Amino acid sequence: MSPRPGTAFRARMRAGELALGSNLRISRSAEAGPILAACGFHWAMIDFEHSPASPHLAHDIALSAIRAGLLPLARPSSHDPREIAGLLTNGALGLVVPHVDTPEQAAAVARSARFAPRGNLSVPGTLAHFGYDKGLAEACAIFNEEVVIVVMIESRTAVANVEAIAATPGIDGLFIGGSDLLWDLGLPGRYDAPELLDAVQRTGTAARRHGLFAGMGGPKEEGPWHGFLRAGMRMILTENDITLMMRGARDRRCFFEGALAASA
Repeated sequence: MSPRPGTAFRARMRAGELALGSNLRISRSAEAGPILAACGFHWAMIDFEHSPASPHLAHDIALSAIRAGLLPLARPSSHDPREIAGLLTNGALGLVVPHVDTPEQAAAVARSARFAPRGNLSVPGTLAHFGYDKGLAEACAIFNEEVVIVVMIESRTAVANVEAIAATPGIDGLFIGGSDLLWDLGLPGRYDAPELLDAVQRTGTAARRHGLFAGMGGPKEEGPWHGFLRAGMRMILTENDITLMMRGARDRRCFFEGALAASA
C-alpha cells in the first residue's frame, strides 16, 4: 500500500506507464477505492459535474482510497475556488477540472489548489489525508507535493490554446474530454473521427514538450484507443462505474444463456 498515492501516480506517468481510473457516478460506499485498487486501477474520479455526489460521501470515499493506495481525484462542477477548497480539504488529493479553455483559467485553478506559498487554498483546521499524527504545517506541505492538478481539454478553443495551457505553472496533466470535444466539433459520438485524433495528438505533444502527462476518457469501443495510446495518452478513464457494472452484468448474462443452450 502506498501512503502517498500522488507520488506513486506521478512515478507511473514519468515512466510512461498506464494509470487506469474510473469515474464514480453512482458509487456510494467508501469501499469503491479499495475495490478499484484490488482490480489494478490507480485512480478514481469523484464526479461533482455529472453525478449526484454528496460531500460527506465523497470525503469517506476519498480517504478510504488514499488508505488503499489509490489516488482520489475530484471533478468540480465549476472553477469556483470555494468549491475547489471544499473538495481538496475534505479528502480529494487532486482535481480533474472541466472546461479549461485558456491559460488564465488554468493558472487560476492551479492557485486555488495549493496552500501558500504555492497557491491560495484556504487552510483548514485539520487535514486528514495523511493521518492524524502530523501537525497542520507538515500536512499542508505534504499536500502541496502530493496534489495532482489535471485540466480538461474539451473544446476547440482549448485545443487552440493547448500549448499555452500546458506551459502554465502548477498544472500537472492535460486530459481530453472526448465527449464534450466531439460535440463542440459538431461530431457527436464520432470517436473514430480524424479531427479528434488530431486534437489528441496535439495535446500529447504539448504535454510532452512541457513535462506534463496526458490522458483522456470517452470511448467505449476499443478500436480508437490504439491511436490515442500511440499519441501518448497514459492517464486513462476506462469507463464510469455505471458502464462497468453494465458490462459485467451483460457478460454474465451472455455466459449463462450460452451455457444453458450448450447444455440442452
